[in-house]
Amino acid sequence: MLPKSLILLAPLMLCAANWQDAVNSAVSATSTPKTTTSSSSTTSQSNATSGVKEALSLGAQQAVSLLGKEGGFLNNSAVKIPLPSSMKPVATAAEKLGGKSYVDDFVKTMNTAATKAVPKTASILSDTISGMSVEDANAIVKGSNTAATDYFKTKSGTKLLSAIMPIIKESISENQVMSSYQSLKEFAGGSSTTSSVSNNALVGQASSIAKGFGMGDAVPSGDESIEDYIGRKTLDGLFYMIAEKEKALRSNPLSSGSSIIQQVFGK
Repeated sequence: MLPKSLILLAPLMLCAANWQDAVNSAVSATSTPKTTTSSSSTTSQSNATSGVKEALSLGAQQAVSLLGKEGGFLNNSAVKIPLPSSMKPVATAAEKLGGKSYVDDFVKTMNTAATKAVPKTASILSDTISGMSVEDANAIVKGSNTAATDYFKTKSGTKLLSAIMPIIKESISENQVMSSYQSLKEFAGGSSTTSSVSNNALVGQASSIAKGFGMGDAVPSGDESIEDYIGRKTLDGLFYMIAEKEKALRSNPLSSGSSIIQQVFGK
């Protein structure tokens, strides 16, 4: 026969065992959702990063492809590089004198230089995408319709400009940009159909503009050279095209044909 004291303790021991089982179950039930939540959050962040990178890649590839083909800038009114504003007086005078072809030729050479420079940006854009952090991706997903494009500008704008400038300078030489400008200047300043007074005025305008663009005397402080102007406009066109693709993907993720982009931007 069991001692009386053991008989009295048995119910208490049984209750303690049941209570411990309940505690263990509660702890297990509480900890499991945390693990699931943490795992879900990690997956969500990973998807966001992958989706943003893929969207950026699509935008960059399309922009470089469209702008880098023949006529990519010249035949696209949204990004076509116009005459610098300071050159418009001479261009207007030349057109009035029947020299529109000189103006068109100069504009064409500038846009051709930009087109030749664009492919150089592809590797830098790719490196920028590869270096994106989870924080960057999350900020882009939650940002404006051009948040990804703005990321490109901030992270790679300076590198892109440095990369394309040698190509632009080389292209300017190959496509005779300066020669085209000189022809325009000479036509506007030397046409026999104008009076000597008009000739002098046009030559004066051309001379002033030539100085402003580094053709002739040294460029005055604060003025932009023709190479810098084309370089800046080249990047403006590149970022414009990337932004247009980004806005399209955000408004209609299904058009991308990518499940990860649809998942990230289709929310």
